[in-house]
Amino acid sequence: MKELLARPGFLAPSGTVGADVSYLLAVVFTVLFLVAWRHAKRGLGTRHHKLILLSMVSMVLYFCGYYYARQLGVLSLESKEGFGGPESVYNNVFVPILTTHLTLVTIGLVMAIYMLFQGFRASEKTGGEYRLKPEPLRVRPKAFKTVFLIILGLWVLFVALRFGSMGKVIAWTLIFATVAAVVSLEKLIEKMLPDGARRHRVLGRGTMVVYALILATSTATYLMLYVIYPAK
Repeated sequence: MKELLARPGFLAPSGTVGADVSYLLAVVFTVLFLVAWRHAKRGLGTRHHKLILLSMVSMVLYFCGYYYARQLGVLSLESKEGFGGPESVYNNVFVPILTTHLTLVTIGLVMAIYMLFQGFRASEKTGGEYRLKPEPLRVRPKAFKTVFLIILGLWVLFVALRFGSMGKVIAWTLIFATVAAVVSLEKLIEKMLPDGARRHRVLGRGTMVVYALILATSTATYLMLYVIYPAK
């Protein structure tokens, strides 16, 4: 997998297949989310539901696969490998942008998983069309504890078996931490936004802002690595 991602790319002379595919998919996913959000604004619940389900599941699978193979960007933060610019630019510009990007990706994964489950729970299908239900939406304490314990148990199992290198263990830890954050997020948000329909609309707008920022930081990272300061 790493060998394939490291092959010469097709968007920039210094790019790689992994970087080019990653950037193009970031653009595609952002466009799909914008279209799905437009469907929701127009009251086309079923179209929104189908498109957002397809695009978010695809995005989660892609992010988990790609960033797992890249160890969630850990190696990029540990050395200047791949960056050909000055040390000052690397420390003061590139690293902050990359760190912001990885943070936003993690938040985006949290919101993608959360919004999928929350959308199913907050909607109903009437007359062949999905519609949000304006009513309180809560998770039972017993269900919350059960899910959290399952996540914790799986994480302990993966770390104990040490699948792969330490970098991969870190990647798996971040992935499980992301899933745990989704579960923890529910208890906090249901107190702030008890109405399921309003919660979905408010968080949907916030999620779109996060994905737009992911695209912006992804573009900046790509340009700095493969166009402005390619490795010599």
